Amino acid sequence: MSLSDNELRQLKSEVIERDYEIDALNAFITREAELSSPCVLVNSYKPVGKTYTVKAFLRKLGVRHSVIQCDECVSKQMLLHRCYKSILQDSGISETDSSYMPTLNEGFAQFLAALEEFITKYNYTEHHVLVLDRFDQIFENCDSVLLAFSRFRECSKVQNLSVVAIFSGSTPRDLVTYSNPRIFFQPYNEEQIIKILEQGQFCQFNFDTGERKEKEVEFYNQYVKLIVDSFFDYTGSDLTMLKMIITSLWDKFVEKVRIGEYGLNDIVKIYKENMDVFTTRDNYMTNANVKEYRTQRDEVADAGFASVQDLPLHSKFILLASYLASHGNQRNDLHKYSKVKVVKYKKRASRKNVNGHLNKEDIDSRLLTATYVDLERILAILSVIYQHLAPLLNQSDKDDLYYLDDRVIENELKKEQEKLKFTLTRNIDLNSQIATLSSLGLLNKTQTSDILAARVRWRCNLDWPTAEAIAKNVNFPISEFLIED
Repeated sequence: MSLSDNELRQLKSEVIERDYEIDALNAFITREAELSSPCVLVNSYKPVGKTYTVKAFLRKLGVRHSVIQCDECVSKQMLLHRCYKSILQDSGISETDSSYMPTLNEGFAQFLAALEEFITKYNYTEHHVLVLDRFDQIFENCDSVLLAFSRFRECSKVQNLSVVAIFSGSTPRDLVTYSNPRIFFQPYNEEQIIKILEQGQFCQFNFDTGERKEKEVEFYNQYVKLIVDSFFDYTGSDLTMLKMIITSLWDKFVEKVRIGEYGLNDIVKIYKENMDVFTTRDNYMTNANVKEYRTQRDEVADAGFASVQDLPLHSKFILLASYLASHGNQRNDLHKYSKVKVVKYKKRASRKNVNGHLNKEDIDSRLLTATYVDLERILAILSVIYQHLAPLLNQSDKDDLYYLDDRVIENELKKEQEKLKFTLTRNIDLNSQIATLSSLGLLNKTQTSDILAARVRWRCNLDWPTAEAIAKNVNFPISEFLIED
């Protein structure tokens, strides 16, 4: 027996804008198991209230049902385990030993045998509906389970069970040729969303406004229209996200009303003063707004140092070496990174400088675009700047002649220890760290279609504030190596 006309009208008044879907559920799921479909597929491409509609229909129908959150199941065995346990708990049989659980390692056949044993033992013939919510979010591919649920009545004594699978996206390919009824939920349009959110009344005034209840409801409805008009182009028919935005912006929106500066009739003035809230959508459209564990407040990352603060030490020095190589002149590497005393050349003044024009050498290298360099040059600079952390290796040995005791030998031993410690050995996998930095977008490489003559060159993708923040973190004076002679 399906829902009567009066029950359908009551249900459609509670769950609005879903008349067709409710009629379809009423056709395929009834109070009698013999007249119900063994497996019903409910799907859509967006969160449009599928689970809410199915639960409301089953409550109005008055049949026993169990809801399984499939996104919490990591395997097929865990899914079948929860299905069996939920059916036992929701059956209404008090003497059922719910702690007993047969072994389900063999798959669906063992689950069906255990269910037959339970039905035969307790003579459980009442219609039971099993709802598999978010079936597409199981960690393991369980399409075979859905195939088995589609034909389990043909090969078992379990005749009082109906399955409703709720998922997003298209129907699984293996189920296309099956005769399972499919109920597709159409996405809401803007008018339908406004009507649903107005009926929900998700926000209330936590202070006395001095106005009638009808006036407060009218203010809330106008607030909902402003939210939908501002965010519908970004959220679409996602009711979950729109509810989150409505509840999160409510307190700030009614703050002027709470302090008595504006009344409920001044919603346009309130909207103009909170225009920045409605135009800043990054905190609601992405998951970048993370709350800190201890304070439960939004994390505030350091400027220019948010994406690299958790990198290992060698990766930070690789970024610094690539930045120096990309922004520095290769002709000056011997003067900057070598300990050999060489004669520095003098730059010739060009006519452009005399005429008042600037060339590339007159501009700070940090303001220029980074150039692609060879990987060998980056590794050579890396081997030099990594030893900058060793104090004795960077100390001049001209004063060692004044010591005639064992301090010279001690200094040499310390230098050897520091050299072993601050030298890049073979056990440091620089290639994997460079590949990780490239996948993070911190390093770029050139691409070529010629496989035989391929020469990959690299470029640092950091700006100066980020590079300076990394240098301060590892106590490296990067500014000294960027000064042009």
